[in-house]
Amino acid sequence: MRKLVTYNKSQYKALIDQLGDGGFKLMSLLELHGSDQISELLSEKKLVVDVSSLVGLLSGDLQLASKFELLVHQLPFGTLYIGDDKTVNEGAYQLRTMFDDIIECDIEIDKDAQKDKRVKRTLVSFDELEFKQVLTTLESELIGQIEFKRSFESRSRSFRLFNALDEQPVFSLLLLGPSGVGKTEVAKILCEAIAPCQPLPKVNLGNYSSKDSLNSLIGSPRGYMGSEEGELGKKIDSSDAGILLVDEFEKAEPAVWNFFLDLLETGSFTDSQGMEHDLRGFIIVFTTNCPLGKINETFPAELLSRFNLMSHFSKLSVSDKKFFVERYVSMFAKKYRETAPSGLPTLPDDIADRAMMEIDIEATENIRILKNTTRSWISEFVEKARKSSSIATQPSIINAQT
Repeated sequence: MRKLVTYNKSQYKALIDQLGDGGFKLMSLLELHGSDQISELLSEKKLVVDVSSLVGLLSGDLQLASKFELLVHQLPFGTLYIGDDKTVNEGAYQLRTMFDDIIECDIEIDKDAQKDKRVKRTLVSFDELEFKQVLTTLESELIGQIEFKRSFESRSRSFRLFNALDEQPVFSLLLLGPSGVGKTEVAKILCEAIAPCQPLPKVNLGNYSSKDSLNSLIGSPRGYMGSEEGELGKKIDSSDAGILLVDEFEKAEPAVWNFFLDLLETGSFTDSQGMEHDLRGFIIVFTTNCPLGKINETFPAELLSRFNLMSHFSKLSVSDKKFFVERYVSMFAKKYRETAPSGLPTLPDDIADRAMMEIDIEATENIRILKNTTRSWISEFVEKARKSSSIATQPSIINAQT
């Protein structure tokens, strides 16, 4: 007697964990049909087959239905069949000749246990003094981009107001501009200001340009072997920071754009395991290298209308880059003097001035490249100082003649 056990989305993870602990091998019926190792799989003593992905394909296709019915009857008698309850109920008629009985999963789920117990630190949870400190940190840490800083202050105040009234779930930023001008740095600065020492939840959509990219982001559909929570949920759950960075947004597939369209509207999403992730109160920073003049032809109008703040980051001025080098070298020198082990040379008080004179600040527009150049200069400076110090302290050798 072949039984089909149905589960709801809240039961799925617990069911799969329970089956995995019992040594069962999970496959979807479609995967089983397409496997090159079908004979080996048919000999599995503990096989679980999820039929969820099959049901929608059977409607009206008698030939396909007969093929899968034959496959089901070839499987070992002890095979366990499972399926999403909504999908199975809709396709119960097509499954009538494959299974003798359809029963509901009896796993009980503690709804409170499903929720992420970590308390997120968000901009809307701060009092006025803490909020002003975040603004001050962004003002001092972000190089240049004066117009963005002004806009961020006014829009973030608006966000705090309308979020309190349940009128705006998230604060979404779309930052445009060339590489190395501070777009990603915005998210890093805000993360450290809002939730110090917490990792920044980040996804790079340059890695999600395939047709299956949404599955990678939020998890594969239930019923597929290897189905698990997607990267987005894992990144959010791993941090207490109420901020998310979405890099290279222009490279995403339309399905991913549609996903974020809904997320920005509701402030939450449900992953493939049926777990709901609540991002209300979050700042979501989207970055793109798309030129300002091509923004309307790159992104759908309905998506652009969802962003609370769009800002074009311009190239950094010479004075901005000088400020960066001076600050970076000064910070290094301070840390070096406080933590460097004995035996290393002493740095001069004017090391930042020397760096400003010797580094070709105008050679690049990219702050990351300028940072690497500055680090190389520091390393060479310390090495030269070490060698000079070593020569100066080397004892003289006197050849005595007798």
